Amino acid sequence: MNSLNGKLLVATRELGDPHFAKSVVLMLQHEEQGAIGLVLNRRSGTQLGAIWDQVSDEPCPFDLPVMTGGPVEGPLVIVHADSDLTERQIIPGVHFAAHKELITQLLANGDLPMRIFAGYSGWGGGQLETELEEGSWAITDATSEIIFGDEETLWAQANKRIADDHLIRDLGVKHVPDKPWFN
Repeated sequence: MNSLNGKLLVATRELGDPHFAKSVVLMLQHEEQGAIGLVLNRRSGTQLGAIWDQVSDEPCPFDLPVMTGGPVEGPLVIVHADSDLTERQIIPGVHFAAHKELITQLLANGDLPMRIFAGYSGWGGGQLETELEEGSWAITDATSEIIFGDEETLWAQANKRIADDHLIRDLGVKHVPDKPWFN
């Protein structure tokens, strides 16, 4: 089994689960026993300040939108760019934190690239592999630009990247221009 840690799962049109329609999932852990990821492009409609009292007695140091990481309930977690306040590196320049102290320190530094998530996406052993075989997900490399980029256009950006990768690999194209139809 090839681990998908640090990869992006991009929902295809074949994916039947409405929880994941047009979603892009950052894979945090992928093992034979199962997989865990965070949906990068689903805002919950809640700002952190509205739920901060569940995390801390102190005032919320920096307010930002809370993303819905997936349909499974879980603690608040942050994906961020500070290598000093990390529990784990996901890819170079992108880190993960779930401990209250780390979250508080990261929010105090409010100007860092970061995303905060409530909930996560989870798959039991073999479940994700079955969905991949069914064509429900496409896979591409994660980058900090994609992870911290515009979540509203993320699905389209990830699909373009996958298409460009196919052109480069399958047709031997060395460079795909942003607007190839003008060539």
